[in-house]
Amino acid sequence: MRHILEHFQIRGVVTSIELFGSGHIHTTYEVVTTKAHYLLQKINDSVFNEVAAMMLNIYKVTNYLSVSFPKLGYDNQETLRLVETLKGQYFVQVTEGYFRMFDFKSNLKSFDIPTSDDQVFEGAKSYGYFLKALGEFEPAELAITIPDFHNLAHRLDQFNLALSKLKHVPSHEAAHEMKMVNELADRLLPIWYLHSQEKVPIRVTHNDTKFNNVLLDGSNRGRCVIDLDTVMPGIVHYDFGDGIRSTASTAKEDESDLQLVNLDRERYHAFKAGYMEGAADILKDEEKAFLSLSGAYMAFIMGLRFLTDFISGNIYYRIDYPHHNLDRCRNQFRLTHEILAQRKDLK
Repeated sequence: MRHILEHFQIRGVVTSIELFGSGHIHTTYEVVTTKAHYLLQKINDSVFNEVAAMMLNIYKVTNYLSVSFPKLGYDNQETLRLVETLKGQYFVQVTEGYFRMFDFKSNLKSFDIPTSDDQVFEGAKSYGYFLKALGEFEPAELAITIPDFHNLAHRLDQFNLALSKLKHVPSHEAAHEMKMVNELADRLLPIWYLHSQEKVPIRVTHNDTKFNNVLLDGSNRGRCVIDLDTVMPGIVHYDFGDGIRSTASTAKEDESDLQLVNLDRERYHAFKAGYMEGAADILKDEEKAFLSLSGAYMAFIMGLRFLTDFISGNIYYRIDYPHHNLDRCRNQFRLTHEILAQRKDLK
């Protein structure tokens, strides 16, 4: 990796390069030098095939936030800082692929799963601040890094195409989950219509608000939203819903014992309270009206994507065993049902 590092404006002599993190998409390394600490990533250009456009998005957003946070008085919020190449660019293409670097925020930490309601509240508040701080940024200035990312109609088309290639569907091991798709989709398409018919404001949204994409400090206060690859035009329900999906479930998203998969009401309300403290004063009534449905929407979107990948031969997500994607699908469909069953109370 050292010849790749030579392309970047790093300080000091490299002392270690180690694999880092648990991300599904990119390959990440922690780089330590005698003078600094960095994060090096090999970009998965199969998923993000417009690397230059994605990196320009990140450059624009981080620059904007570095001004917007202080202007709003959010001095406790940080943003990522890209490390330039020797040619003044923000990524490099070499034989091994595309690479980028960030300063490593060694004073902050991420958690795959929150350990307390306070952590959930603080992480959600940072996501709310993130939305508000980008409130004056024109969404159209950002490229679409993954077209139709949260478009349920598109995900259904992908599923149906994969389904059409199967033989003996009734006897397929995922037959039960396949039957569930249309029934759940009918109940959740209203969220997609909010976006496609522009019934709510189109905003700059993060679009991947898993809990481990916000960093906390030593006092468990939310400090920095990371993983900005999918920042692009969207609706608030994508961010709120994915936050609920990843923080308010009682189990990891690949837990195969479905009796362990439920909605944690305390975590739900902690996330809602934190997010609203950060962003409520910019949200419209019509946006708030559908927030209680958004967690189910995002859980179903993920479950549908896992199911589509499973019946397609596991070509997209990394798996640890042959039925990993099917377990993930069943898990997310269970969470979808749990949220839908409690929607009146949650609203």
